[in-house]
Amino acid sequence: MVAIEQIKKHIEENKSFVLEAGAGSGKTYTLIQTINYVLETKGESIKLNNQRIVCITYTNVAKNEIIERLENNPLVIVSTIHEFLWDCIKRFNKQLIIELDVLNEFMIANSKKPEKYKTGLKDRIKTDVKYDDSGYRDFEQGSLHHDDVITLSLQMFRNYTALTQILGQKYPYIFIDEYQDTASETVDAIVNYLLERNKSKLLVGFYGDSYQKIYDEGVGSLQTYIDSNKLELVTKDDNYRSSENVVNLLNNIRDNITQIIPESKKSIEGIVQFINCINAPIQPKEGKRAYYERIAPKKNTDYDKVVSSLEKNGWDFSEFGDDKILIIANSKVAERAGFGKLYKTYSKRFYDPKAELLNRENHFASYFFGSKDKKTSKERETGIEHLASFWEQKNYNRVIKYLKQQGIFSSLTKHSDKKEIENKLEELTKLRTTGTVQDVFDFCQTNQLSLFSRNLQRFLEKIKIDIESITDDEEKKRATKNKAFYESLMHINYNEIICAFKHIQEQTSYSTKHGTKGEEYRNVLVVIDDASWPQKYNFQYFFDGSETNSDRELRTKNLFYVSCSRAKENLVVLALSQMGESAMNKITEWFGVVNVETQ
Repeated sequence: MVAIEQIKKHIEENKSFVLEAGAGSGKTYTLIQTINYVLETKGESIKLNNQRIVCITYTNVAKNEIIERLENNPLVIVSTIHEFLWDCIKRFNKQLIIELDVLNEFMIANSKKPEKYKTGLKDRIKTDVKYDDSGYRDFEQGSLHHDDVITLSLQMFRNYTALTQILGQKYPYIFIDEYQDTASETVDAIVNYLLERNKSKLLVGFYGDSYQKIYDEGVGSLQTYIDSNKLELVTKDDNYRSSENVVNLLNNIRDNITQIIPESKKSIEGIVQFINCINAPIQPKEGKRAYYERIAPKKNTDYDKVVSSLEKNGWDFSEFGDDKILIIANSKVAERAGFGKLYKTYSKRFYDPKAELLNRENHFASYFFGSKDKKTSKERETGIEHLASFWEQKNYNRVIKYLKQQGIFSSLTKHSDKKEIENKLEELTKLRTTGTVQDVFDFCQTNQLSLFSRNLQRFLEKIKIDIESITDDEEKKRATKNKAFYESLMHINYNEIICAFKHIQEQTSYSTKHGTKGEEYRNVLVVIDDASWPQKYNFQYFFDGSETNSDRELRTKNLFYVSCSRAKENLVVLALSQMGESAMNKITEWFGVVNVETQ
């Protein structure tokens, strides 16, 4: 029985389920089919009882896509997990304060900075508990971080039966997309408390793939819930995306689904290839750092040789090409894409440089690159690079709109005003390719081409303060780091900002494999290197079966699966760190002896 028919049967029998669907299987299409089936067969009853179907997604991008595909049906609430959970608990402020106090005590006992929290919170807090998507936490003011919403929801679901009964009455069907990335606390709250207390009137469906769990926070697998008969298992073994040889490789990697190419889809054979680079071993008395520095030129040569060969064979890695290079670490992508020093500067200052720089959470990043609306995922075209892009494209209406939105040159009726802007933007265009970040930053301020955000203004004011005048040790340490970050950033060649912007706008052939889930490309080059991120990934141990760290093994396996599954036609895996004999035996078994080579 095909997956959607099994799901329909479970809906009629009111049995909650898990859809385990491999890469390229059309999982989201099946989710839409499910919701439409419920609307067709149960819609009148849902409407009559003033109820709603809930569809929970992992990202705002996915949320907007599903809303569009459901044609904004008013009977379906489509939201991210944080939006849904917060909507469930936000009205119960008295109980929220009690549970927030419990969480606060936990923070005191377990936080690396317990001094940030003071005991007895519930006796002090005089405000409503609140949450927005800024990620800002201040328990004294009742402000929650994203993670707090997850934790508090579990506490509320567990401790207040009436709450779960109210929710069970409001939402008879809850469907969760990308279940593998859902926090284990959330699955616990929904299955063990919300579902268990509403078995006769609530059905929950989980859609996803345990092999595509690539974020550390996700639950990954729901096998324990399946084994305990709380959820029924439905599998979907189609692959509408990839060629025959790519599908065969994917089937070698995973063991819980054997995918097939549907007869309705025209299949191509495609190629899969593994290239093992032979690197000289560590010499006696040679440290790891010295070895990496010595072997780096060889790795770069190996990489360039493979890319050049693929391009000669018709692969297109150009800005708007059909093919993609997936590299394991953001730092490596940054180097290849031309903004390595910029990324390194952010890495030295921030724990998560990807979030601060590429996701534009840092005020300098948003100043140059603009940002994304967190609720709609739409691009906010407010960065200097947006302005430069409009000018280079000769999109003068967008240039004028940009300047007016910034509150600059609000009146542009005189020819002299327009000529002044033209001169400034021409100079900016030249300066961007020849100057430093400091040069462009100062030029934009002097010529009023973009305004500071409040956060950026505060930052600039703080770094003017004499560090020696700061008495608090923590504040002095932070001020020293901020000043060093600012000075380092300002000395970087501005061309790195341009390259980073192109990467953010997906105008380069490079990507980190973390950022590719759900994407697909004609041909894919996957670059693996065990020297890149050894604490988190080890492909050598994964292939030869010697991995002793189960978390790292799962992380490596899933990342390799997700990376390979992006390819529609051809796939090449390039190992820049040499694979040993045992690992190569497994690789040869998976790829086929004629598809494995060394260089």
